[in-house]
Amino acid sequence: MRLLEAIQNDLASATSLLEELKSLNKRETYRMQRLDLGAEIRTFVQQSGANANLPIIIDATETNERLSVAGDAARLRRVWQNIFRNVLDAAENHAGSGKTVLKVITKRLGQKARVQFSDNAGGIPKKRMERIFEPFFTTKGEKSRGLGLFISRKIITEHNGKIRVASKKPFTRVTVDLPLTP
Repeated sequence: MRLLEAIQNDLASATSLLEELKSLNKRETYRMQRLDLGAEIRTFVQQSGANANLPIIIDATETNERLSVAGDAARLRRVWQNIFRNVLDAAENHAGSGKTVLKVITKRLGQKARVQFSDNAGGIPKKRMERIFEPFFTTKGEKSRGLGLFISRKIITEHNGKIRVASKKPFTRVTVDLPLTP
């Protein structure tokens, strides 16, 4: 039985790596459509917070405005998942200092839609901040391949947006700006 579980875990890991590497393919086409970014984030937060055993509390605030963006819903969801996974990993490593809170704020900023993910899960040391968007750079050892933020930046750039990370111990803030569509 353990051998079967090990094989299933290895298969899931290989499938995940293949998906990450596939997303690096420049020829891959995006399925762009008009999206309500607020609704997309709301759904993501609800699905992510559904597990009562999470080591984090999710606090979401959103604008009452409809934030229409042109985007590939699956790709943008991958960005949100990568950011969320980083917060989860940081929360697990930062255990013992209270519950980690992830604040997700969605708002309009001029002609952009902004999504901010802020957490208190320990922060990122300054010397590591310089490398967080590099492919295969990881601080998690074998637990990670170091592609999450690299892929996230690629996806956001291909959506004509920007992604930034700021950190000062124990806080980290990831900001994603995407152009609004009329």
